[in-house]
Amino acid sequence: MKYQLIMVVALLSGCASDGPHPAFISGNYYMGGGSDCVRYEVVSPTRIVCANAKREVTGYRDAMTPQQMQMYAMQQQAAQAQAVSYSYQPMPVVQYPQMQTPQVAPLTLGSGNQIRCIGTGIYTNCR
Repeated sequence: MKYQLIMVVALLSGCASDGPHPAFISGNYYMGGGSDCVRYEVVSPTRIVCANAKREVTGYRDAMTPQQMQMYAMQQQAAQAQAVSYSYQPMPVVQYPQMQTPQVAPLTLGSGNQIRCIGTGIYTNCR
């Protein structure tokens, strides 16, 4: 049962990619997939012939070299990194410090009138 589930997941993940991608065929990797290489036939140990969905031959593909495989892997990593950098990331909620209520200091003049001043930081307002 586990083996069948793994095979189904592998087949579905292989179908998820529409464009060309390395396919492991007869011990080598070939750039297969895409609309022009839906079907293939091995013609030599290092060459396949590709066909489209209508079974029309679209060309030959040689086995990929290790350098080509490495380049493909690096391009995929770069594409993933770019996709991650464009993904939505919500802005963090900033908690601003709460200011204390300013203290009002009554000032009494000789005539009985009061002046009240409010001081906040470097600013003071008197009435």
